[in-house]
Amino acid sequence: MSAVRDEIVQYLNDYLQVGKFKDYGPNGMQVIGRPAVNRVGLGVSANLECFRQAGEQQVDMLITHHGLFWDTMPREIGAMMKARLKLLFEHDISLLAYHLPLDAHPEKGNNVLWLNRLGFTVEGVELGGSRGIAIGAIGAAPKRMILSDVVEQITRETGVAPLVYAFGPQTVRRLGVVTGGGQGYLVEAIARGCDTFLTGEVGEPTRGIAQEEGVNFIAAGHYNSEKIGVQALGTLLQAQFGVETIFCDVPNSV
Repeated sequence: MSAVRDEIVQYLNDYLQVGKFKDYGPNGMQVIGRPAVNRVGLGVSANLECFRQAGEQQVDMLITHHGLFWDTMPREIGAMMKARLKLLFEHDISLLAYHLPLDAHPEKGNNVLWLNRLGFTVEGVELGGSRGIAIGAIGAAPKRMILSDVVEQITRETGVAPLVYAFGPQTVRRLGVVTGGGQGYLVEAIARGCDTFLTGEVGEPTRGIAQEEGVNFIAAGHYNSEKIGVQALGTLLQAQFGVETIFCDVPNSV
């Protein structure tokens, strides 16, 4: 039995509370495709390779974290955008994207999910304000958590060893998480009592800050840190609508 495209879109928009966010691009439907949905593709970024995989897998709908349209992009349809849209049109695939709402969600958000996977108790989504809304999460260790064990678990989850600046305690008590390009929130995490901080990317000042403040910094890669949220949406849609889901993996080391 097919699900209805517009019912899925409305459900996700409500579930992720997209109306609360002033994002860097539109959330929800970005490109309309066929009205009946049997198979949903999930991806981190709306690029041509992700679209190719979605077309090969004959998905009816594709949901990504990083969408096709951003405030900083040119308004004209150039060669890159034309090729991307052409592929979606040829396969009649609907494209949905959820950026900050998926980072910040208290159940399926990237940041909360990482705390859950690593065994930390979520204190709240109160870190890393982006355009007026906090998107990052802080977690407390319910038992003795060794830094090397945390790093090993991150490696198992992503398949890639993260970059680690181990300048803090070997026993992790409070972990702050802002996935993706959240390295700029390290100072805020320290001010909130975090001895360890997990994100996707590293900046030039990061090592010095971590060393001087005596904290641990972990960068798992922007892509690798943000696979977890869209995959969780797939599990949610399976339960709610009975659709089949697949992950369109386009590995990226940064």
